[in-house]
Amino acid sequence: MTRDPATPTGAIGEALRAGIDIGLLEDNLRLTYEQRALQHQDALDLALALERAGRDLHERPATPAATAR
Repeated sequence: MTRDPATPTGAIGEALRAGIDIGLLEDNLRLTYEQRALQHQDALDLALALERAGRDLHERPATPAATAR
């Protein structure tokens, strides 16, 4: 059995078989350090906003309609 030369081997091949999006990694590596840092900060800001929204939702007093169920 011969190996297809177009099939990646080594770490890249393992990553592809594991379902890792190599294209996304390549796209991110094309960005400058500053661009990647800004993307990271945007993602962190979103995660923190979602965390706050969840906390606010759970800390809200129950409404009479919700407690009647």
